[in-house]
Amino acid sequence: MMDLFHSFLILSIISFFIFGILWICFARISMSYIEREMKKEGKELPKWDGMGARAVSYAMAIALPAGVLKNYILVDAEAAKRLSRSSDRKLAVCYLIAGLVGTVIVLIASFVKPDDLIL
Repeated sequence: MMDLFHSFLILSIISFFIFGILWICFARISMSYIEREMKKEGKELPKWDGMGARAVSYAMAIALPAGVLKNYILVDAEAAKRLSRSSDRKLAVCYLIAGLVGTVIVLIASFVKPDDLIL
């Protein structure tokens, strides 16, 4: 029988893969579409991508309510929200939720580790 720590470990691995797949899908489908549309409008695209932070920035701009990121400087939140399609919004929400769930699982697992495990 599996103990609680190993259950959380398996859950964290599964959630990591789900998050990774959603990250790639969001970046390749939604982010590329939004940036292509922004380019057509003559808007300047972000020139940075610190370890995939651009994808998280676009997802937050799309998924969060309009006024929350009003003065957001990392990406053009207004343009991202306006140019996003319904499928982009759903993918952004799933991507952010997967990241949050994965983080919570890892944090919980760190508190239930067995005493004989040295980390």
